[in-house]
Amino acid sequence: MRIAKTVVAASVSLMALCAQAGIDPATLPLETLSADVVVVGAGGTGMAAAAAAAEKGAKVIVFEKMPMIGGSSAFAGGAIAGGSTNLQKKEGVTDATPEGFIKIWLDDQKRSFPGGNPAFPDVKLVDRMGHEFTETVNWLETNVGHQYASPRPFGYGGPRYAHAPLKSPVPASGRGSSPAGGRFVIESLKTYTDKLGVDIRTATPVDDLVVKDGAVVGVTAHNKTTRYEVSAKAVVLATGGFAHNKEMLAKFVPQYAPFADLSVATVGATGDGIRMAVKAGGVMYDDAWVIGLYVNSLKSELTKTFTTKDKYKDRVFVNQKGERFVNENLPYLTDYVAEQEKAWAIVDSADAEKVKVLVDYPDAELAVGANTWEELARKMGVPPEALKRTMDAYNEACETGDDKAFKKPKTYLKPFLKAPFYAVRVVPQTGGTMGGVKVNDKFQVVRADGSPVKGLYAGGEVQNRPYYGRVYTSGTGLGIAYTSGRIAGGYAAEEK
Repeated sequence: MRIAKTVVAASVSLMALCAQAGIDPATLPLETLSADVVVVGAGGTGMAAAAAAAEKGAKVIVFEKMPMIGGSSAFAGGAIAGGSTNLQKKEGVTDATPEGFIKIWLDDQKRSFPGGNPAFPDVKLVDRMGHEFTETVNWLETNVGHQYASPRPFGYGGPRYAHAPLKSPVPASGRGSSPAGGRFVIESLKTYTDKLGVDIRTATPVDDLVVKDGAVVGVTAHNKTTRYEVSAKAVVLATGGFAHNKEMLAKFVPQYAPFADLSVATVGATGDGIRMAVKAGGVMYDDAWVIGLYVNSLKSELTKTFTTKDKYKDRVFVNQKGERFVNENLPYLTDYVAEQEKAWAIVDSADAEKVKVLVDYPDAELAVGANTWEELARKMGVPPEALKRTMDAYNEACETGDDKAFKKPKTYLKPFLKAPFYAVRVVPQTGGTMGGVKVNDKFQVVRADGSPVKGLYAGGEVQNRPYYGRVYTSGTGLGIAYTSGRIAGGYAAEEK
């Protein structure tokens, strides 16, 4: 995983954000603006909302707190799942239907989190969204002018097709200088919204909603030189989730709070829209969670030493007690790693070239090596007898082909026999969050009694909890972003 480069790219944006945060808006000259619809956030959800609202003749202003548009959507590969789309029909794809993908979506959730909260995912909402994905893919192609590559099957469990951008995926360094992957979708929307006359203001965070008699009637915002009071008939919150908000993570998923800075979500994902919605009367879901992606080192050069073509399946992870804590073959390991005081990947010298970087590694907090398990344990700060016992038991399981402790398949039972042995500190890396506030079928933010907060809409990660149990289904994230934005923007434009 390209964690080091991702963190560097995020750090640049974070520095700009911190500089902006040091400004006292009250000291800036005031400018008043008016719009039919204000969109807060210029990621995939916000850009889709702006386009849909402008299509209906609304005057739209978009405020984005980061220096560039795109949000997390620009870092993504750009693919959207869907069935029976116009493009599929043109390409002769006949085995992809909304109903088929919806079944896969729901089956993913049941299989990956049996016994979870029966309220999630909301079957009716998943069914609606699965059908709306088709409309969104068609809309992006026909209205927005976005170009797709040929639909391609992906995943497992049945026919699911991804509609990927025509250009190649985003390069490892982040967004890159050319419109590619998720960035290409954003650029398509930017070109379209420019034609529609949408006013997009970057590096201009929204500070708060303006509420009058229980209805949202505008926003306040500022940039380096000016503060704004903006009146509007409707506001769409499209600020993303809270992957980089340590306080919110500590409340909902405390084991992940120490790793907030490692999320691949845009550094601007700090829960701003959720906070504003709740302040205006909205209700937040009380069991939000984060998408666990990968187990990495804090240095990409070290991550390469314990990952193979089978990812981590033939590796061994141990905790600060010197014990294994998980079947390393499982598809999602981040929760298990996050729950440990410390976690380490064990490596031996069977592949001398691969572990060359570990020899005399200068930072003992990240990697240590030794000729015996006991010596390695002492350098790790774990009980020597425990690590020796753990590795002896694992090597015996490899010899017999029977992992009694965690039931790892025989295929991935490979012994650790060649000294020196190494331990590499591992951490969980996350994507976006699943949570936010409750909305109705128009994506209006609702109060505890189900009544809508007039003039207030939300999309994307500001409201995505109902679509998942406790696992992400591939192909749905961008689909929800663009679809909820498209629908919310359309309804927002109709506010009187």
